[in-house]
Amino acid sequence: MIKLPETIDLENYTLILPSVAVGNVGQLCVDLLISNLNLSKVGSMWNSMFIPICGLDPYNENSTSLCTNADFYLGATFKLIVLQLRSPYIGNSTDFFNKLTQFVQQRKIKKIIILTSSYDYECADKSDTSLRYLTSDDLLLNDEKLLEELHWKKHTRKSLIESTENHYIPGGGFANNLYDYLLSMKIPTTVLFCYCSEGDNISDALRIIISLNKWLNLLETSAKGNINIKFPLSWEYLFGNPPASEIY
Repeated sequence: MIKLPETIDLENYTLILPSVAVGNVGQLCVDLLISNLNLSKVGSMWNSMFIPICGLDPYNENSTSLCTNADFYLGATFKLIVLQLRSPYIGNSTDFFNKLTQFVQQRKIKKIIILTSSYDYECADKSDTSLRYLTSDDLLLNDEKLLEELHWKKHTRKSLIESTENHYIPGGGFANNLYDYLLSMKIPTTVLFCYCSEGDNISDALRIIISLNKWLNLLETSAKGNINIKFPLSWEYLFGNPPASEIY
């Protein structure tokens, strides 16, 4: 079930969402988008695929608004709608994929971007820090100059059993299955991810945000090509409270 005012016109918007994956990189990226673009919460989604949660507003300590496991944030200036997912997923994904697709089609959303991550040991060349991508978006596919400037690499993976290639993303959560589903529904979709390990994954999220910004031009860039990124309030507690001094 998606609760979003019908009065909000999302025609030709871009939907960005994370896949809950290794290091939670996609979710960290979405946090940065919401905070730095000052996106406003406009709705929420309930689906049995995700463990339900409820908490305080993670971006404004003076807000009386609550956050849930799946909230929508709007950036009308950027024609952007973002779905932040805050809990692990369990069970069958079919209903979630169906509901999300119906929402995209009914609201005439133009394209979808899925942000995720993959286990670093899956990367054959550890010195290669390029982001990987999958896309069915013709505008991106046909823009060879842009893809060259972004320095992304198209993701392919050789099967261990057969000498065939596939686009499975180990540790990438539901990104693969959702990409395939949206591909079958002919909805332009791009998956963007990095290789990482569990731990402090802020630097991984920053890599993706900086590269994503080169593509979508969402954040202001200085003459030197830098962007000023602020961290969300909730990141102060990313690793919990410091240990009590009494234990030493």
